Amino acid sequence: MITLKKLKYFESVARLGHFGKAANECAISQPALSMQIQDLESDLRVSLLERRPEGIILTPEGLEVLTRARKVMLEVDGINSFAQSLAGLSGTLALGVIPTIGPYILPQILPCLATQYPELKFTIRETQTLRLMDELIHGKVDLIIAALPLDDNAIETMKLFDDRFLLATSKNKITPPAKHLSRFIASEQLLLLEEGHCLRDQALNHCDVAGIQYGEIYGTSNLSTLVQLVANDLGITLVPELCLEVEANTKKISLTRFANPQPYRTIALAWRKSSPRAKHYKEIGEIIKALNLI
Repeated sequence: MITLKKLKYFESVARLGHFGKAANECAISQPALSMQIQDLESDLRVSLLERRPEGIILTPEGLEVLTRARKVMLEVDGINSFAQSLAGLSGTLALGVIPTIGPYILPQILPCLATQYPELKFTIRETQTLRLMDELIHGKVDLIIAALPLDDNAIETMKLFDDRFLLATSKNKITPPAKHLSRFIASEQLLLLEEGHCLRDQALNHCDVAGIQYGEIYGTSNLSTLVQLVANDLGITLVPELCLEVEANTKKISLTRFANPQPYRTIALAWRKSSPRAKHYKEIGEIIKALNLI
């Protein structure tokens, strides 16, 4: 008999591409997981996977079943969310956030939300924007906080605040006035986050729009490393105002604002348009906005 549990197991194997990783995620043994998938294939009378030493590959039938299984799982999640929405927010809410936002706002917003929704438990997922969007669409997380744009018709967004960029340099450098920053940036080693981080794309977009020339770019995986490299005079970078209290609280860093119009990113709360909890998510957004984080 086809069960929701079997479909969830199959979705995990298909998404992770590996029985061992899926078994860990599902908190069952690998032999038990393999048996569940075999039972599902027997129930459906089709082969869903090609098992290879390097991993698994979905058959054409497996791809179709995966699509339908995800729809079923979203519908079930929707039923649960609808039931919870009738009595207010309770249970567990999976919140996704990108790494260049999470450390700087979660310590402020989570205590407020815990006070407002005492029956609600948050789980936090931190990863890059594209992966968060995919997990949101497929029901792995309920809400995400990220920088716009989040271009997908299945996603609803609510602006929280604008986060301006500043130029960060070592105190050893003589930084020119704001109107002369373009030439200064072009003459220095530009340090940014590695590819895949939206903050990198936003910084480069500002340089392109402002006509700022830049040479080879060195990338790091997190803002803390980036700021420390700048503090030790290994280059310059653009940092969001949101992170200054944590990352740039050092006497080795000099911060300069750009001339108007100043570059910025827009931080937003996002959820699935189909979610029956949308009203509550908007309430959460208003609570975050009222904190005046910047």
